[in-house]
Amino acid sequence: MKLQGWVRAISVGTALAAMAIGASARAEWWQAETAHFIVYSESKKDDAEQFARLLERYDNALRYLQGYPIPGPDMGEANKVKVFRSGDIDDIAYVAGAPGSGIAGFYIPRAGSTVAFVPAREKRRDMSSVRRSSSGPTLDTEQVLFHEYTHHFMLTNFSTAYPAWYSEGFAELYSTVEFRDDGSFVGGLVPQARGAALKQLPDVRLSRLFDHKVKLTGLEQYQSYAFGWLLSHYLNFNEERRGQLPAYLAALNKGEDSLTAAKRIFGNLDTLQAELRKYKGRNQFPVMVSPPNAVPEPAVALRQLPPAEEALMREYIRSQRGVDRKEAKDVARDLSGKGAAYPDNLKAQLIVAEAHLDARNFDEAEAAAKRALALAPDSSFANFLMGSIFLARADENKDKALYAQARPWLVKAHKLDQKDPRPMIGYYMSYREAGEPIPEDALVILESAWDYAKYDALYRLILARQLLDENKGDLARSVLSPIAFAAHGTEKENKIRATVDLIDESKIDEARAKLAEIFKEAEDRQKGRKG
Repeated sequence: MKLQGWVRAISVGTALAAMAIGASARAEWWQAETAHFIVYSESKKDDAEQFARLLERYDNALRYLQGYPIPGPDMGEANKVKVFRSGDIDDIAYVAGAPGSGIAGFYIPRAGSTVAFVPAREKRRDMSSVRRSSSGPTLDTEQVLFHEYTHHFMLTNFSTAYPAWYSEGFAELYSTVEFRDDGSFVGGLVPQARGAALKQLPDVRLSRLFDHKVKLTGLEQYQSYAFGWLLSHYLNFNEERRGQLPAYLAALNKGEDSLTAAKRIFGNLDTLQAELRKYKGRNQFPVMVSPPNAVPEPAVALRQLPPAEEALMREYIRSQRGVDRKEAKDVARDLSGKGAAYPDNLKAQLIVAEAHLDARNFDEAEAAAKRALALAPDSSFANFLMGSIFLARADENKDKALYAQARPWLVKAHKLDQKDPRPMIGYYMSYREAGEPIPEDALVILESAWDYAKYDALYRLILARQLLDENKGDLARSVLSPIAFAAHGTEKENKIRATVDLIDESKIDEARAKLAEIFKEAEDRQKGRKG
């Protein structure tokens, strides 16, 4: 797995031919930072502040519901979710690689660089909790982002593996949280955008939903979001079935067959199916209302972007979205000369250096990184970028000496910010990619990145591969399970799930081979896209 594979994990959607979102001459860009988010908003100051505060309140609500401390431990700036808020829904769909789809936002989990993209305004429509179109209610921006952030929260804070229906149902269940002025919130509201699907489409048969080996149809996959919400809501709020869901999840994590566990714990599935059919016909669903002031008012740090950063925002968004080799060259070309134009702005130099690194313009990347280091010698990210330039050169030239030259930069970057997982993973990868024996400190630092990178599926794969090399099958299984159970069977083999199954069968050599297939496929894809 090459450096770019984990620094910027493979992104979703098709390649972008151009970028609709950009900084116009009249744009007003604000950065609003909270404990868990950094929002870049093309909007008025108050609007940017309110949006950032809403996101942080949501994180606090999730923590409250799970009994976690609020606002939680300091995860460091690198692990805050960067939210780019610009344009309208049509623009976001274009950025996602799905023009005309109506996508209201999307999220890409990457170690040290998780990003989300949402619109700052709606075209020809008013912002409301639910937007209506000719086809009925559609998801709004807040619910989309809440849904995706719930997945991020789950992977960051929970070690349990969840089946796809519950992962999506749980996210749907929490995405409708509604905040009140007295500091309380309401949880468990019906996602209106799923209402039509619940009422008009057939239920997913539980005997199929609970069986991970079943290949769900396209309609069943679509319906699993709405039905997953219904099932999650029922199992969480029904007193008689309380405790069954935790028991079922525990059984899955111990390796029990999913359908066998469902029949043992839930009993007759036809009975449960009938209960759900009756439940969805209710006029009102139970909700949870927190006490006042359950969620404290978050602090928000605001700054208006200076002209240098505003001028680069268009290219920065494109770069953070993810680019293939051609797009990387286009972004680097559009940034040509802008690094020298803003020699005194650290952020500008970092943006330019990263873009040229993506394009493999190593000399230009190094020049910008050096300008950044001259401005801020103790910038962890500037030191990390310099180390990454040497790693990329080493990969390009097949030169082991360059891997060694990268390490001092990565070590310094880690010392400067011990919560950024990228230097940790980079240091380990410098030995792995060089084909050299991996020293103990590199193994320790790879595992130390767990607390700050476990939301990144690719990091989990890298760590699991190393654990399998050390014959630590049980640990490798625990690392892989949360992403292995995330999808039902499809026509294409779920190789992560297959790896877990091989570990369960004590076939460690075969599990290593299966993981090798996953990395080979990812490497082949990376030749076309760096996301």
